[in-house]
Amino acid sequence: MCGIAGVVDPAGLDGDTLAPRLDAALQRLSHRGPDGSGTWSDARCMLGHRRLSIVDLSEAGRQPMLRGGLAVSFNGMIYNYRDLRQQLEERGERFSSDTDTEVILAGWCQYGPDLLLRLDGMFAFAIWDAGERQLWLARDRFGKKPLLWSKTPDGVVFASDLRALQQLMGTRGEIDPEALSAYLSLKYVPEPLSILKGVAKVAPGHVVRIDRDGAVSRRWYQAKPDDIAARLAPQDRAPYIRHLVEEAVQARMVADVPLGAFLSGGIDSAVVAAAAGPGVRTFTVGFEGVAAYYEERPQARETARHLGTEHVEIAVDAAEAIGAIDRVFDGLDEPFGDSSAVPAYIVSREIRRHATVALSGDGGDEVFGGYRRHQGELYAGRWSALPLGLRRGAKGLIDLMPESKDSWLSERLRRLRRFAAAASFSDAQRQAQWIRALDEAEVAGLAGSPAYDVADLVARWQRESGAASSIDKTLYADLNIVLPGDMLPKVDRMGMANALEVRSPLLDHRLVEAALAFPPEAKVAPGRGKAVLRDAFADRLPAGVLARPKKGFEIPVAQWLLGPLREMAEEAVTPSALAFMGLEESDLGRQWLSDLQAKRRDTAERVWVLLSLWQWMHRQQQPL
Repeated sequence: MCGIAGVVDPAGLDGDTLAPRLDAALQRLSHRGPDGSGTWSDARCMLGHRRLSIVDLSEAGRQPMLRGGLAVSFNGMIYNYRDLRQQLEERGERFSSDTDTEVILAGWCQYGPDLLLRLDGMFAFAIWDAGERQLWLARDRFGKKPLLWSKTPDGVVFASDLRALQQLMGTRGEIDPEALSAYLSLKYVPEPLSILKGVAKVAPGHVVRIDRDGAVSRRWYQAKPDDIAARLAPQDRAPYIRHLVEEAVQARMVADVPLGAFLSGGIDSAVVAAAAGPGVRTFTVGFEGVAAYYEERPQARETARHLGTEHVEIAVDAAEAIGAIDRVFDGLDEPFGDSSAVPAYIVSREIRRHATVALSGDGGDEVFGGYRRHQGELYAGRWSALPLGLRRGAKGLIDLMPESKDSWLSERLRRLRRFAAAASFSDAQRQAQWIRALDEAEVAGLAGSPAYDVADLVARWQRESGAASSIDKTLYADLNIVLPGDMLPKVDRMGMANALEVRSPLLDHRLVEAALAFPPEAKVAPGRGKAVLRDAFADRLPAGVLARPKKGFEIPVAQWLLGPLREMAEEAVTPSALAFMGLEESDLGRQWLSDLQAKRRDTAERVWVLLSLWQWMHRQQQPL
């Protein structure tokens, strides 16, 4: 797990101008790689690297690395690198280190970009081919590791982090209005957009080739149903999934440094911990003095005791958590309005005191159907079948009910309101409504222009799925929108803010492809999400954990916005603050804060979206 940066111009570079910028970019990436720094250049390409040492801690693992006219700067981990190394040795390649980086170089010498399909891992890397005068920017299948790039007068620049990229560009750049509208709509900027004009993310499963003719992006991976899994009898699905999970977890335990595992009160992290075995230390974070809804330590403790792991509980009071918020925002290179970045930062910080690598359960919801909206898909048809008058009457009654997360009852009322607001829509519009942070009218009112078309984005991915059921269409869209836009950036940025490498076994591509092949009822059953995953580990986990309903990794954001963060929230929603953020001078933010205080609506997420943007904009004003 590292940070990479560089610049290329096949016609030739101005090294005197760009070398100091590359140094500044690497300094910006120091949190991603505190164990070392390196640069390499020729007349047309400059590569930089920050190292977080995970395998082969010796100087033999130093980057950028050279081989046969190729130079590479690599971020990530290739889990099958030792198998690939053996295959390459049989083809005559020889190695001087025990690193996956050297395997990538040797593999590229043998296979070129076809190597990508042979790689099992999380990665973002740049390979310069001096003989062909070509730079290749490659990103893993699901977008676990970040990589941004931009064409500039000085050449094509790239980096793991937007702020590092700005150093290479020599300018902060301009806000992209479409990306800003998308952020307000979704609370994150979806791939391949970035918040800045002219800056793109290399899309998951894509590779960009840059040469004298320009830049061309192509897709090298698309998740498709696995033929073997599709032919399995119903009783064979759970054992197959268990086998794949156990293989994926074991592959991700390769490290020459201490390794731990996140453990919440839910099923995904419990499954990963069960597959890892009792030798892995597990970690749970809990907040003191908040509603029981936010507490996961008792459930995690039960799982850890059942599995026999050495378990560490992290108790965080409100003052400590709020004290970390500045560091959370410092770790976000783009506006990011998911408040669960705060507990992700805190648990990453605590794990880093004991380990350098952590296993997580991320991806389980998107792959196996664990979100509440996936349950909503089961009942949307029944709702739509009700007489229109009955639906309108029920929705009117639901809208009158107060909502909050102060208790399980008020939380269920909040979910019911969200369900009723969109259940009658078409498949794509319904999913778009359920993943929105702000509705179209709110975005348009703030941005002063038509809102980003979330429904169109969803519809494109749903069409590509080729699925017949609304469940499978929804899961495929989540895999391509929510996962790379929200969940993976949160884990990567907050882990890397603490120099912690986080690995996600449930996103092994073989596991994803198996889940895609199963019928929807194997994944989402009434009142029981991730059914096949639960069945696969039913004999390994406590019954209470298996039966527990979905709960997100959350903070008491409403309580904090009305308490210790009240002053910050009030300032972020003022018309002058909105103008500072490039938005219309509206009273909408103040209304949200008022609604939250009166418990008319749970508008905490909306307020947090503005507060996060306001924090990011302030950091944009700092000198490069």
